[in-house]
Amino acid sequence: MARTASLLLFALLAGPADAEMQVLDDHELADVQGAGIGFVLDQVLLDASNATITINDITNGSGQNVPISVKEFYLGAAGSNKGANLSPVTIGRLNHPFALNLAKGEAMRTLRDDGQWVQTTPSNVTVLEFMFPERLTGAAGQPCIGGFAAAGNTCSSRANEKVDMGIRFDFQVAAGRTDILNLDFAELTMDGSYLRLWGDSSRSQMVGEARINLFAKSLQIMSCAAGTSGCSSTTEQRDRTIFLNNAYANISLGYGKTQPLLFDVSSNGQFALELPNPTASGTTTAEKNALAADFYANAPRTNIVINSLQAGSGNFGSGGYNFGYNAIQGLSINYLKVTSHDL
Repeated sequence: MARTASLLLFALLAGPADAEMQVLDDHELADVQGAGIGFVLDQVLLDASNATITINDITNGSGQNVPISVKEFYLGAAGSNKGANLSPVTIGRLNHPFALNLAKGEAMRTLRDDGQWVQTTPSNVTVLEFMFPERLTGAAGQPCIGGFAAAGNTCSSRANEKVDMGIRFDFQVAAGRTDILNLDFAELTMDGSYLRLWGDSSRSQMVGEARINLFAKSLQIMSCAAGTSGCSSTTEQRDRTIFLNNAYANISLGYGKTQPLLFDVSSNGQFALELPNPTASGTTTAEKNALAADFYANAPRTNIVINSLQAGSGNFGSGGYNFGYNAIQGLSINYLKVTSHDL
């Protein structure tokens, strides 16, 4: 595995900060109010095309091991031709970095689809946040997907800061059979994504909220390993591939003020993620109505848009089956519970 990474760490000031790093003397440092740290991934290239990581100790209902092999992982600059021609990429800038923050909930904001910044986290709690480079408003932003205006111009990442990334998973669920999932992203960026965590005293557990933004020029999902039987020629590989062109997803999990994302583990070791009803904390009809009004007015929504979806042989618009434009937009989740189960 070839790996080149450099982290540029700098203090984030509570007030506005210049893009350039500046030397501070002891007197100036005494006046700095730390709000977290930011970092940039400088000239990163990951190539694990010849490496395999096997995940064991996942068992089925009969207690048999179900190994998962992770192969062909790569990350580099856009234009790599699915990892064949990798070159380093710098992700983020000093004025738009990745960040690890610790702040009060009332100080944090989330960009809503209508371009408004809203408070989603509860007040009077300390929140730990890991965030990608932020999305922007106004003319300062960059195209989230080059040449596809519908994805918006709110990203801070420029074209040369987007990445090509791929990974392959081999699942041995049944004896003598291997199922394969091979993913290749082109021009991927995740601006505006974040994970926020805090303690909920009333529930006596850790809770949080997450925003997962994915913008990709293309995503190819193949169900076979290139070069193997039935997956050698270009036509055979395309026959077992789903093509997503100009695709993006803004996935909102939780509205911390009234619908935090709950993390739990059951007594038999199963994991559970739950989004409770946002009006559950109301005791009267008026309180429930007020909570519902705030939730529907301010909670970020989930959007999944695929400009062109095709399964099977051929490029977009020819061969195979073209499902065309597909979208789920403005989705609001009133209640959700996801649990793991034995196979």
